[in-house]
Amino acid sequence: MPALSWFWRITLLIITLMLIVSSVLGIDAGLSPDSPWSGQVEDVPIWLKIWLMWVLFPSFIASLFFVHRSNGARLAAAGFILSHIPMAYHMFDVTVGVVGIMHVVCWSPALYFLSKDRHMVELKTLYGMWIHVILFVLAVSLTFDFRDALKFIFF
Repeated sequence: MPALSWFWRITLLIITLMLIVSSVLGIDAGLSPDSPWSGQVEDVPIWLKIWLMWVLFPSFIASLFFVHRSNGARLAAAGFILSHIPMAYHMFDVTVGVVGIMHVVCWSPALYFLSKDRHMVELKTLYGMWIHVILFVLAVSLTFDFRDALKFIFF
């Protein structure tokens, strides 16, 4: 098994610290997996608003600039859109756990394909910077989404 790159070591360290800090301090979204999710960003704590509106959303929007050259960018854009269709059209009652499941299903392919491409891109390019940012965003988001999905399914 190949050693983890500097990027994945830092990402995993940050995710681990975030999970530990949120558990120890009780700092979380304040929403259980069974809580209804309206999709209204105004209803979440300020740190989550910042993550959603200033980190996650712009990272996914930026994928539109690279869809012409990258299957990973296409998967990121499509996954983001697909994961929000049920909420946009009120297809069923959406809870935090269901959102987690939708994100895991729709965003994991982008994480997989972009992580395979990461070592082949030059970090100094806009595309290279975007791949590193979106991989970090996907890894962090999917960690918490996976946790919420598991809690929703099994507890």
